[in-house]
Amino acid sequence: MIINKAPQNSIGHILFQYDLYPEKIEHFGKVKKIVSQKGTFALKEADLTQEQANWFTHVMKRLDKINFKQVVPIIPTKYGDFLITRDSKTYYLQPWFWKEEKFPEENKEKIVFKQLGKLHGLTVKIQDFSKETIDHSYQELLRRWEKRRLKMEYFAEEAERKTFISPFELTYLTHLSRIQMMADAATKHLKEWYDHCLEKQSFRAVLCHGKLDRSHIFYHPNGYGYVFNFEKAMLDTPARDLAISFRKSFQYTLWSEDQGAEWLRTYQNFLVLEEEEKKLFASYLIYPELIFHCIDHYNKRDGSITELQYVQMLEKRIITLTRVNHFIYNHLLKQEKSSQSEL
Repeated sequence: MIINKAPQNSIGHILFQYDLYPEKIEHFGKVKKIVSQKGTFALKEADLTQEQANWFTHVMKRLDKINFKQVVPIIPTKYGDFLITRDSKTYYLQPWFWKEEKFPEENKEKIVFKQLGKLHGLTVKIQDFSKETIDHSYQELLRRWEKRRLKMEYFAEEAERKTFISPFELTYLTHLSRIQMMADAATKHLKEWYDHCLEKQSFRAVLCHGKLDRSHIFYHPNGYGYVFNFEKAMLDTPARDLAISFRKSFQYTLWSEDQGAEWLRTYQNFLVLEEEEKKLFASYLIYPELIFHCIDHYNKRDGSITELQYVQMLEKRIITLTRVNHFIYNHLLKQEKSSQSEL
């Protein structure tokens, strides 16, 4: 019998549970690169409460059961555990992936939405209907959006009272009417989702990654994508996860509505959205949170970004949301286009 003589809190004690004896260890923040005769691995340190750790283990077992384990490559210990907890720290092991070949940038989002669609399609489940849950979600989001909008209206009023207005403030005021229409459109789509849910008396939930974008995937040259960072996974509507991934993907390029349509098609090859989920997805996408975040950054400016760069950032986000609006009416809610007016 081999006895682990390494100190309890040492890396050696943790790696013993994988029967790994490192020849070399390199440190990259909270990730340690382990080189051994068995191969090269990544030992990741995560900040998880006991409740979060239990949920993470449940998620990994669930993914294993539905044959999604190769997409989320967590290596269990020789005792079958997905996590190792030492004091207040939690660790898990993954293969170490080498970025030897450059993966085409234009294909990365297709992999993101392919894997997101697979994950949602394999875990989708109709939930027991609860009017209280729907009411709470609807009212809570309305309250948050209204509070946000009042804050942005105050920013506009303050700017209008100034004798000399900055280029950033002038750009914001120039597009204020359009931004308010985006917020109104989001509220309208949200109300339609709420009414549809009450009429249908049901809703679906899926296992959501929570923050999936191209930085959380390793792109194998054969076109396969391995998904990382599942610590924030949760059960929620597919619209929420899809909207988060869309918004994250906007930052990499000034995308087109045709690209958005391709991402949606890729996703819906695995899970076709219900009508109420499309409404909710539309409301999440068109609400001008991206612009409001830009205002927050401007209010906290410290000189590291020039006024011109702030203006360019704001203009890019306005263009992006204008294209999002076109995507919503030309692709996501296409069948309703004749009865809707664009912004």
